[in-house]
Amino acid sequence: MADALARPAPALPLGAVQERLAGLAGFSESDVLRNRLLRAAPILSRLPLDRASIDHPDWAALLDAVTVQETRMFRAGAQIASFRAEVLPALAPRGTLSLISAGCATGEEAWTLAILAAGRGGPWQVEGLDLCRPALEAANAARYRLGPPDALREVPEADRAWLDIADGWFEPVAALRPQVRFRRGNLLDACLPDAAADAILCRNVLIYMTEEGRLGVLKRLVAALRPGGALLLGPTDRPPRGIGLVPWSRDLIGIWRREATDA
Repeated sequence: MADALARPAPALPLGAVQERLAGLAGFSESDVLRNRLLRAAPILSRLPLDRASIDHPDWAALLDAVTVQETRMFRAGAQIASFRAEVLPALAPRGTLSLISAGCATGEEAWTLAILAAGRGGPWQVEGLDLCRPALEAANAARYRLGPPDALREVPEADRAWLDIADGWFEPVAALRPQVRFRRGNLLDACLPDAAADAILCRNVLIYMTEEGRLGVLKRLVAALRPGGALLLGPTDRPPRGIGLVPWSRDLIGIWRREATDA
């Protein structure tokens, strides 16, 4: 009995799990991922390594545990302001303006897009996509703490009229909610219809991915844009040539346009 109690626990299959996560969702190896995997040790011990799927309950639980959910309203305010002033007026939707937050986390950036669309006028819709189920629940609930730190520090004063703010919490006004929806989806898979979106925001997602994963996601995002549509990326996310994107203008950092015909 004593020998059995002293026997060391089996080593966690971190390398094999990281390999499966790279193929499943494009995650690259990093200290952040490794630390999150170590904290998720009870899940790792029961993972079926030969059946990696976002719909398998244990793999879904692991994805919930390791995805990064850092976001806030009007994040990267300078880019959002440029998008509102220069890009939104130039978009030519086929009826309803369609905006997508790809990797939406807890939803603040999707609700930011909703405020921009509502202020633009005309019919619109916003869709948020993410792999993390608790994050999507928070996005659907859309009730957020004010802080600290100040969760509304980048929200222009005039845009706060689109938020109900009280008792240490804020939430989007009821008029925004019918046009916003969230769903679970893997950006590496065909979770978006072709040529359906006028603009897609995908920031601080690609930085966690392998080179192959980044290229795969970028190709799918481009395919999901209507010709002339806009793709908003992080400042370090520079798409390679030949995938159908050109800079929106020399002055706008991180905003790209889908070419009228694929390259």
